Amino acid sequence: MKNLLLSIFLAFGLMAHAQNDSATAKAWAWSGLYSASMTQTSLSNWAAGGNNNININGLLKQMGVYTKGHWTWSNLLEANFGYNFQPNLNNKTDDRLEFTSRVDRQFAESKWSTSAFANFRTQFADGFSKPEDTVRISTFMAPAYLTYGLGATYKPRKGFSVYVSPVTVKQTIVIDETLSANNQFYDRAAPNVRSLSNGGTYRTEMGGYLDLIYNKSFSPNLEVATKLNLFSNFLDKPQNIDVNWETILLMKVYSYLTVSLQLQLMYDHDINVRYAGGIETPDGAFNAPGTQFKQILGVGVAYTFGAYKK
Repeated sequence: MKNLLLSIFLAFGLMAHAQNDSATAKAWAWSGLYSASMTQTSLSNWAAGGNNNININGLLKQMGVYTKGHWTWSNLLEANFGYNFQPNLNNKTDDRLEFTSRVDRQFAESKWSTSAFANFRTQFADGFSKPEDTVRISTFMAPAYLTYGLGATYKPRKGFSVYVSPVTVKQTIVIDETLSANNQFYDRAAPNVRSLSNGGTYRTEMGGYLDLIYNKSFSPNLEVATKLNLFSNFLDKPQNIDVNWETILLMKVYSYLTVSLQLQLMYDHDINVRYAGGIETPDGAFNAPGTQFKQILGVGVAYTFGAYKK
């Protein structure tokens, strides 16, 4: 599993190295979105209370698309990280590492293609439910999600694509033995759960998958990128649809100075949350599934090029 992250960055390194060949360079189209923001609060004798804090957030989206004839190979690396610094209380506020690769074979003069798809998603650092906690609830490769399958892609216009697969494998990996034992990300007694040599476990699911991507620059000062993933496990409770919907809005204020809004909604019936139904469980345990929502609003600098500006 540790070699997987190295493979992702090695793949992008090989793509960049291929630019030395002029013919290959013309076949590659590169695009990206980079954003960094920070907020700072300083209080002195503030009657209403509060804490001094600094919050930083970074976002990277790097895409490389290779096209030759009816073949297209699309690769997208996404990384988010946010951290909040307070006196004696530090905790991350955003953390995501994701790599997506898809090979399409276009039907002649058609907007449809047959496709092979793979996606890997995890996080960089340890996560805690509350800043003062000392017991982590997540870490690198715990959990991690590996999804791959065969299907078809529909591209009606630039910046918009829909990938549909009736045969997709989703593997949830928890390499940490302690985190695996608490059944937070899936029940270890569930079907198709296997053990890893280091004491962790992984669960394999198979079902239908949909991936919808839309990127659009509505004006020189407003850009939107949204992605929706849906998955149904045919092997166990197919009526429970896994949902992962992410949206990023960038509004340019002056030159590279921007206001950014990141939204993410997630639901996975296998993932237990502490605040199911908006109410904290009495024992503080993660013992019920629930809808997860994240919002990050920041002011900072951003730079986009390629597909993210079309």
